[in-house]
Amino acid sequence: MTGAPGSGTGDLAAEVARLADIAALNNLIDRYLTSLDEGLAPPGTDPRPGSGEGGPVRSGFDEEWAASLFTEDVELQFPVGSHQGLAGADRFLREIMERWSRTHHHGSLAFVEPDGDRAEIGWSLLASHVHFGSPLPPQPSAYFQIGGRFTGTARRTAAGWRFARLRLRIVWSTGTPPGGVTEVDARSLEHPRVRS
Repeated sequence: MTGAPGSGTGDLAAEVARLADIAALNNLIDRYLTSLDEGLAPPGTDPRPGSGEGGPVRSGFDEEWAASLFTEDVELQFPVGSHQGLAGADRFLREIMERWSRTHHHGSLAFVEPDGDRAEIGWSLLASHVHFGSPLPPQPSAYFQIGGRFTGTARRTAAGWRFARLRLRIVWSTGTPPGGVTEVDARSLEHPRVRS
């Protein structure tokens, strides 16, 4: 046996705390992506698993939703616009998401690197956006699809981990963008490498 009894207990506790932070950060990312799709539920329905008939009607993108995900000074940078601050973040994202009949956001395994009360985060994204008037499956949908990467930071608050900064960079897209979107913020595009 090496070392005195109990040596390494502090190291173990620190590692358990770090793993708990990683799990909480991954939960934050999962809640965010899931809520983007669930926030578009038809009026009078509750898309959460296990809600059953007669469950509460989901309020969608509201102040409570935003406060459960973002810090007071959050910075959001997306291809179709940017927003700073918790106030109005719900409206900013609602306006983006309400361009679609249905969406499906799929995130990769995330990179999360906690450092005290801050963390660097990142994950790849495939997002499918179905146009209004598109038929339901199994008929083919009219859609717009993107592939890209979210990067940013999260901060530990009294209520738990929250996004402090989120940036979405687009690598590729296919399909027809929504009406009214004629350009995107060039800072949100992943510029192609040039073959030498």
